[in-house]
Amino acid sequence: MAWRPSECIIDGELDNTVPGKVTGWMKFKGLKDKVIFNLEGNFHRDIRGAKIKITGDGEERRLGYMDDFALKQTGKVGDITAGLPPRDYGDYPYIEWYGEENGRVCIELEPDQVEVIGTPISYIESDPISREEQQVNMDGFMQDIGKKVFGEKENN
Repeated sequence: MAWRPSECIIDGELDNTVPGKVTGWMKFKGLKDKVIFNLEGNFHRDIRGAKIKITGDGEERRLGYMDDFALKQTGKVGDITAGLPPRDYGDYPYIEWYGEENGRVCIELEPDQVEVIGTPISYIESDPISREEQQVNMDGFMQDIGKKVFGEKENN
């Protein structure tokens, strides 16, 4: 299972100007404070080396949906793209990470909800995100879920 707080986004900014790091913040409906990001990894080539500004409607999916969402998100970048050429992942904005606090989080947006700030690194100068590395991230996430599920059963 993944968190999917797309409708809850009010605004935010993610920064990949330091290679191998994605930092920033997001404000969500249902949370009083901003969520702060410190992730390992990079954006896809369409926006790598730049920042993105995110806007949303800030609607709650259901009352209390964001209650257990951590205000500090650390972990690994999944797929983060604005859906621009070159399209290594998809043709729409997509933000995914594997957090140590909340597991896998996926945010799907409309193109008008993302603004690229700065100039991305030329796609010719960087390699696509490794699909093998992304599979390792997903496998690790699934193993963590298995440990939680089976660990709880063993303790009961």
